[in-house]
Formats: sequence, structure tokens, C-alpha cells
Amino acid sequence: MKNKFVTAVTTAGLLAGILGSAFVPSVKAAAGVLDATETTFAETNTLTGDGLLSTTPLQLVSATMAAVNEADATITFDIEDSSGTNLPAGSIYTAVTTGSIRIANGSALVSSVEGYYDGTSLVLEMAASSTTAAGTGTLTIRIGGGSETVYYRAVGAAASVTLANAGATALAGGKASQADKISIEVKDAAGFVLSTPADADVTFTVATGSAGAAGDVVTTTADDGLFKLDTTACDAATSLTAVGDTAKSFTFTATVATIVSNSLSIKCTDDGEFAKITGATASAKSADLSGAITVTFSVQDGFGNALGYGGVVDIVGAGGHVLAGTYYPTADAAAGDTKGSLAAAGRTADVTISTVGSWTNVITVDSWARNAYVTYTLADSDLSTAEVQAWTKTFKFASVEPADESDASISKSKYTVTADFGVAFKGKKISIVVENVATGSVVTYVRKANSLGKVSYTIGRKGTFEIYAMSGDALTDTVVVKR
Repeated sequence: MKNKFVTAVTTAGLLAGILGSAFVPSVKAAAGVLDATETTFAETNTLTGDGLLSTTPLQLVSATMAAVNEADATITFDIEDSSGTNLPAGSIYTAVTTGSIRIANGSALVSSVEGYYDGTSLVLEMAASSTTAAGTGTLTIRIGGGSETVYYRAVGAAASVTLANAGATALAGGKASQADKISIEVKDAAGFVLSTPADADVTFTVATGSAGAAGDVVTTTADDGLFKLDTTACDAATSLTAVGDTAKSFTFTATVATIVSNSLSIKCTDDGEFAKITGATASAKSADLSGAITVTFSVQDGFGNALGYGGVVDIVGAGGHVLAGTYYPTADAAAGDTKGSLAAAGRTADVTISTVGSWTNVITVDSWARNAYVTYTLADSDLSTAEVQAWTKTFKFASVEPADESDASISKSKYTVTADFGVAFKGKKISIVVENVATGSVVTYVRKANSLGKVSYTIGRKGTFEIYAMSGDALTDTVVVKR
């Protein structure tokens, strides 16, 4: 299907003199060419050309040009008047380019041409401005007072290579890192992302003094630009004196063509055999009925480093840390209620570290309102010493009734309004919304609720105001205050 591009103009130019003042010309790109109305590089049409095009639309691939007179793309225009009638032969046109785009004119690349429309179509061969050009550009066709602009991007050769790690920043000895978290990105000089290089076109180099070797960077799926570190990247410590790669980093770069990337480092730790649990924190001091509180345990390797990805913390077996947890009060719940509990995950089996330096255990609180606490104990918190270092940590918390939206109310006394959200909102932020009825202006005031869950606001100016309060999903009715 063809796309019409009609540009209304106030003067008819040369063609008006030929065809009369009612003639309004336009430029129409034929099927399969660029949509000239696009000003961003997100078009889905493809260009016709000589086979040297990138597979991504709106691109010219200058890196593959055999010679400067070889066009990367051919664009065809039909020229019509506003009634859809094709212009006659002999109409004069100009074509002008900007930026990194040029017109292939014989053996030369030029920024503008002028010629005569043949009455059938206007065909131009487009190219990047040089074999190394990168960046955006435009082609503008002008004829008889009408014009249309087509947007191109010239894609250059690789100019920068970037390595990134979306995974763990530390790796336990003898463990592989997360799959597909190390990525490579190649850009041209204009910052355009080029196609992902094949694995065979990427060379990895480890830094002097780095742990591991270049061959430790491996891929899961060929040629997808995603990598991981193999199990041999970081050697495990075999004792507190034979530390292996512990505290070293696996530091490496990637080279594509002659372009060297930034340096990426992933720290090596021991494998958890000598782990030290250094503390625990709770995510909250209260939760809604049957809600959750997350306890995060912090763990180091035997050399003071946050234990790396894949490290194993022995919290169950004899000779390990031996973690236990108890929920208090221990009495059973009444009929219809559910007593709080501790999740098995992170407590009843050895833990494999997925977040560097920590793991979690979840507390589910009681299904009725009361105060409770959990005590965790470790038979030995530090396996890097011969001495047994027992450890106890207690977390106190409350299970509370969730805020009931129907409990939120608002009242007025002369010029003062008071919003009451109930004691569950103690200390929470309440928004008081005040609308001036006469002007329509709306102002929101934020107050912290007192111990009873209440906030107040006094109107200090004349007028009629509609006022309501809200916090989260809780919302009051609206009151009207006149002053």
C-alpha cells in the first residue's frame, strides 16, 4: 500500500504557473519506503536497496559500503497534486540532505541535486556521507511549493564496547555466577547500538593479578551477547591459610574488532566453609493480621568479605552454625485463629547465597491482634574460629488490625475540620485536600496523625471550601466550610 503525504502550501510555485492557482502539490513515498512523517527511529517499514541494509529499519550501514558511489538504499517517490493526479514530466524538483546522509550522484556523494520529474517516479540513491559516518540525517524533496522530509540514520563501525554486570558483585569460590547477567553492548560513534557481536568476535582479557583466566567467561546461549563466570573463575579457600582467590577480584575486559571495553570486576570470596554470621535485622515492628515480617541475616566469609553468590551457609548440620527459631507466645491459637509461624526457607536447610552477604527468613504474624516475639539462636556464629560463639537475637513485634476505610471520618467545628482515621493510623501521614469552590484551585496539606489517628486543619481565609482527607486507600467524606 502507498502512503500519501499531502502538504498544503500557500503558493503554488512553478507548477502553479503551469497548472493554475488551484494546484497544491505533495510528495508521496512509494510502498516499502520510509514514512516521512516519522521523526523518531522507531519506524517498522523497510527500505528497498542494494542488499547492504541493516535488518533494523531506518538504518544505512556505512561500514559495509564497498565504495563511496555505492548507495545503501534506494527511495522512490511518486509526485501528486492534492487531487491525487500524478505530476507531468518536466516538473523541476530539488533534493537536499542534512547530517550524515548524502545522495549518490554518479561517483560522488552530494548534499543536493536538482532535476526534472519524469512523470512516473523520482528515484534517489541514498548513502552515508562517508564510509565511517555515523548519526542522523534528513532528505527533503521540494517541488512546486510542496515538500516532504524523510529521516535516516547512518550506522557507523564499532566505536565503543561496554561490559555490564546485572548480577552478583561477589562470587563464592568454586561456584558459577548467574547465567546471562554479564552483557556486552557495541555502539557506533553516534551512540547507536549495533547488532550483538558473535561470540567468536569477542575476545576477553583478564587483568594482571586477576583471579581466573579469560576462558572462565562463558556463554549459556551462543551469540546472544550474554555471559557468566564459570566455576573455575574463583578458586575456593582450602583453609584459613590457603586462601585461594579469596579477596581477589576476577577483573576483565572485552575486545570487539580493535575496540577495548571498560573493565569489569567481580570479587571472589571463600565458599562459606568458614562463614561468620554477623547480625540480623527485621523489616518492621508490626504487620497486619497474618502479615509478614522479613528477617535478614548478614554473613561474611572467613576473611571478612560479604559472602559471595553461590556460597553455602551450614545452618543445619552438626559442626555448622545450627540455626533455630521459636515463635512466642507458644500457646495454641483459639478456634478460628491462626498462630504466627516461621517459614522453613532460610531456617531448616543449609542456605545457598543468592544475594551477596545475606539471606532471609520470613515471619508470618498471628491472625489476631497481640504482641509477640521470635528468638533465633545459633550454636556457633563464627566457623572461622576454633571457639564456639553462641548467638541469640530476639525480635518483638505486633500483629495489628488493618485500617478499615469505613472508619475514616471528617467533622467540622466552625472553621476547623478534624479527620479521624482511628488508632491504627497513629503517626501516619494524612493528606487534607482543600478545594476553593469559587476558583477551583486545590491545595493538599499533609499532617501526621496523633496517637488517636486524628489530624486537624483550620481555614484561615475567606471563601467556601470543600474539604476531605485521605491516607492510602482510606478516604473520608467531603465537608463544606464557609468563612
